[in-house]
Formats: sequence, structure tokens, C-alpha cells
Amino acid sequence: MASIRVQAQKMGSRLSGMVIPNLGAFMAWGILTAIGIALNNELLKEFISPMLNYLLPLLIAFAGGRAVYGYRGGVIGTVATMGAIIGADVTMFLGAMILGPLSAWILKKFDKTIDGKIPTGFELLINNFSVGIIGALIAVAGVLIIAPIITVLTNVMSVGVDWMIEHKVLPFTAIFIEPAKVLFLNNAIGQGILSPLGSTQLAEYGKSVLYLLESNPGPGLGILLGYMIAGKGNSKASAFGASIIHLFGGIHEIYFPFVLMNPALVIALIAGGITSTFLFTLFKVGLVGVASPGSILTIMVMSASGDHLKILFAVAMSALVSFLISIPLIKRSKTDDQAFQTAAKEMENLKGKKSSVSSVFESREAAANYKNMKLIAYACDAGLGSSAMGASVLQKKINKAGIKDVKVFHISIDDLPIECDLIITQKSLLDRVKEKQPGIQIIGITDFINAPEYQIIVSSLLQAKNINGG
Repeated sequence: MASIRVQAQKMGSRLSGMVIPNLGAFMAWGILTAIGIALNNELLKEFISPMLNYLLPLLIAFAGGRAVYGYRGGVIGTVATMGAIIGADVTMFLGAMILGPLSAWILKKFDKTIDGKIPTGFELLINNFSVGIIGALIAVAGVLIIAPIITVLTNVMSVGVDWMIEHKVLPFTAIFIEPAKVLFLNNAIGQGILSPLGSTQLAEYGKSVLYLLESNPGPGLGILLGYMIAGKGNSKASAFGASIIHLFGGIHEIYFPFVLMNPALVIALIAGGITSTFLFTLFKVGLVGVASPGSILTIMVMSASGDHLKILFAVAMSALVSFLISIPLIKRSKTDDQAFQTAAKEMENLKGKKSSVSSVFESREAAANYKNMKLIAYACDAGLGSSAMGASVLQKKINKAGIKDVKVFHISIDDLPIECDLIITQKSLLDRVKEKQPGIQIIGITDFINAPEYQIIVSSLLQAKNINGG
């Protein structure tokens, strides 16, 4: 049975799968909102409410429905969610995340029930009526049942957040958020909890501090700076490039291996998170929309008018605190190149895994058919961040070696299975990948940039294909 952690990762992946494809729309809305409020432009301000209350929830609903049952699922998801939007006085992000997939699932079950029972020539008619009737019924249920429940739930959670801010305890959420991020639960926290609550704050205050809690790159940056100063060998060499990708690319997963091979660094992350959130609340700053990926550039674009320098200062201070605490922890650590390469084993111990790094790689090595290998899939939670980066790095190494017929592509775990000859993923996501596509070789890595497995793959390809690598 899958662990609670894996189940939480799956939930986070589904939630992010509804939000991430629509980040362009969130960005457009955030830009219009920021400029409209800053310039007090009535034309631009006209976009704020309709996009927030209608466009964005409906896009989320469509993405959720489509993920469950294709385009028809997306259509019925938007119809059903419209009911929740009409029946509520709060932004229905949470309602869209529920009704989009749920209505698509109901339609899928209905279609399966009547499959083969539709008279010839009536297929199109029945298919259209099923979407219309079922979608309308769920939309009415959304108005009468779902909307009131979600409104009450959202208001209760919003009151709780306001209480935490008023009593100055919001910074201590870092005790839970920072360790959870390292365990790849960032999507569950960011998209499932903070984003819906942030939209409620946004409607009331015009900005939300909650959008900053999970996306803040400061604590992770401090860890990477610590390794740049006090690290050894490969970990030190990797830290500079990782810090650039983390801070400007917004791919926070890049620093996870550095923490997982020295778990005491979680203390530095928590301290950095508490520092930044304290300063965010002290300065009363916030973002006008979701900052994803968590790049400092995205955060600056989404910052409320007049908050940019205050947010930069808070992020910098969180990085400084994390850096100062991490230095003695890194110096005290006995880790070296070998420890960095085998950080996955420590991660497995931390998360209760049964297999070791070497056994995961070696046990599957014999099954690889490198001679006929054409497609390598690089899978991650959302299929856009760490997997895109890792796929690019590996593809460059393969091309540099003179191998011309192997393509590396990135993909979300939820989109597996897919046609490929090899799958690469992060060690902590191995359980989910095995569950999705168990009949293929799967290699787990810990370092997205300099994973030793990359060179093993390249060498195996060169040897199998009889290529004299460059």
C-alpha cells in the first residue's frame, strides 16, 4: 500500500495539474491587476473581478475535468463549476478543483454504463445530451450544496489565517511548510491550501501574504550559499549553478538533495522561513497572484504596488539567516562526493524507503536495452520544472557524446505510462513512477544537474551502440 506521503504527493500533483497549465492566465491577471491598481486605471481594473471570479476558476475546472476524461470532461467540469461560482460570494478555486474532476468522473462512469447500448445514429445526440443534462444537474447541486459548504469552509479557514496574522503566529507555519517542501509535498501545500486561501485574502485586501509562504526562494538559497562556502567536492561545485536555477528559474527541487544528505539543515530552512514570514507580516506585504514557479522574477512581477523592495529585503534576510545557520551544520557534516552521490540512500532512510540507491539502479541495469534505446522519459511531479531541467542536461550530455538517435523528453508522472525505453525520476518519486509504469527500467537520481547516473547512461549508450564518444 502506498504511503501517506505518496498519496499526498499524488494529491498535490493533481492539484498542480489543474493550476500549472493555466499559469499564463494567472500571470496575465496578475499583471493587469498590479498595473491597474498602481496606475489607478479604470479600464485595467475592469479586468480584475471577472478574471478572478470567472475566468481562472473555469480554467482550473476545465483542466481538472480534461485530466480525468479528455475534452468532454473539461467541458462538463466548467459547466458544473459555473454553479458553484454563481452560488458563492468567495472565489471558487477550491470549488473548481473539486467539481472539475468530480463531474468528469461522473460523466466517464455514465458513458461506460451506456457503452454499446446506444442505437446506431444516435451517438452524437446522446453524447451531447449526457454532457448537458448531467452538467446542468451538477451545476444546480453546486449552487445549492457545494457553494455553501465551500463558502463556509473557506470563511472558517480565512478567519483562522486572520487570527494567525493578528496574533503573529503565521511565521511558525514554516515549521511545517519547509520540511514538507523537501518531501515533495510543495504542490499539495501551495495549490491545495495556500492558493485558495490567498484568493480569499486577495478579494478582501487586494493582495495576499499566503502566496509568498511556499514560493519564497530565500531559505533554499541560504542552504545553497552555505554549500558554496563550506561545502566539499561535488556538492560545492554544484551549489553555484543550483543557486542560479533555484533563485531565477524558480525550480526549488534543485536544493532538496543538499538538504536530504544532511537533514539537520531543515533547521536552517525553518529559521529562514520564520524570518521571511515574520517580515512579510510586519511590512504587511503580499502578492496579487500565484507566484509559480517560485522565481524571484515571478515574485517581483506579482508583488503588490509598493511592496517590491520590502519583499526583496525579507527574502534576502531569510536567505541570510538560513545561510548563517547552515554554515556550521555543513562544516560539521562528514559528507563528501560519495555522500552527495548516495544522498538518495539517506533520503530513503529519512522517508522510510526499503530499497537503497545502489540496489535501485543496479537491479534494473541488466534489463536495459541501450543498443536499441531511442526515447528516455524524465518524469517529475508536474512535468515542467525539475524534469525539464534534468531532461535538458541529460540531452546535452548525450549530444556531446556524439549519440544522435536518442531523445530525452520531460513528462508529468500523472501522464505515464508512455512509450519510452527508460524513465528517470527523483528518488523520492520512485514509488509513484513504478506504480504508473512498472514494466520498464526506472532510474532514480538525486542531483538534477550532476547526477552520476547521467554519465553511466551515456557510457552505456556509447558502449552498446559502438560509438566512439567525443
